[in-house]
Amino acid sequence: MSGSGSGAMSGGTAGQEQAWRTGLGVVTEATGSDRAGKITTAAAAVVLDADGKLADVMLDELELSVSGGSTGSVTTPEDVRSKRTKGDDYPLAAASSLKKGWAEQADAFADYLIGKTPEEVSMLKLDNDGRGTDADLLSGCTIAVDRYRDAISKACSSAKVLGAAKGDRVSLGIEAVNATSDVTATDDKDVNAGIDVSMVAVTLDADGRVTSAVADMAEPALTVMSDGGIKAPDMVETKLEQGDRYGMRGASSIDKEWYEHSEGFCGYLKGKTRAEVADIPSDGSDADLMALCTISIEDLQKAALDAMAAVN
Repeated sequence: MSGSGSGAMSGGTAGQEQAWRTGLGVVTEATGSDRAGKITTAAAAVVLDADGKLADVMLDELELSVSGGSTGSVTTPEDVRSKRTKGDDYPLAAASSLKKGWAEQADAFADYLIGKTPEEVSMLKLDNDGRGTDADLLSGCTIAVDRYRDAISKACSSAKVLGAAKGDRVSLGIEAVNATSDVTATDDKDVNAGIDVSMVAVTLDADGRVTSAVADMAEPALTVMSDGGIKAPDMVETKLEQGDRYGMRGASSIDKEWYEHSEGFCGYLKGKTRAEVADIPSDGSDADLMALCTISIEDLQKAALDAMAAVN
């Protein structure tokens, strides 16, 4: 999370507060070769102030490596936590010239962007390896930031007035589940090795109550063949990005597309504390929630709780 101190501000006119916008942006890259594949999902949660400038930013990233054997065997990692969640278990600090871990460097990048416009973010100068070139940025962050920059740009482009106001802090939670069911590819059947990623961005007021939320999901997958070859998709879109093309409306009991269920869930979170969010039943027994959202909320709820815990 940005350490800019934007959350310590207070006051502002009602008109300014209504203009503050919350956004969630996701960039997924998938690569595949003869027997090795990788899925990388970078996510950014942002708040834009009344002037359209970044007031707060939080980043996270998830990596899934897949290997294929000559007999069609498929190997995926058991640990599918995000880099921020892994903390010291993600061994970057020892190899860093700054001796800083991933979260420290990602937060330094976020801090560097506070006060910039989305256009300024998109025009950020990077070297051929995706690293920053500005000395002020490099003093706190030497990792490649090209994916994070692009995720932030997406988040800014999709940001909406949802209830965030001056003084709120933004946070991001990611919940991932290994979606690979088969472990061996055959001549007759390829294996889809993938991961289901649920992401929730929330803004919280000084009392820790949700003022706005955005939820999204992605289902990136690599195709593993019987000879161990791995193919990657040309593009991975999240469910929000697919919009009406996702095709849920016809199967929905309340005639809603996935993004509308997501909006219903996020609206239901507003005004709640972390304890109250944790108490939301995920079994469909809450009639008020079911009137807005009938999709499974289990992983989205976990992601929201992760986000809310990250600011404490």
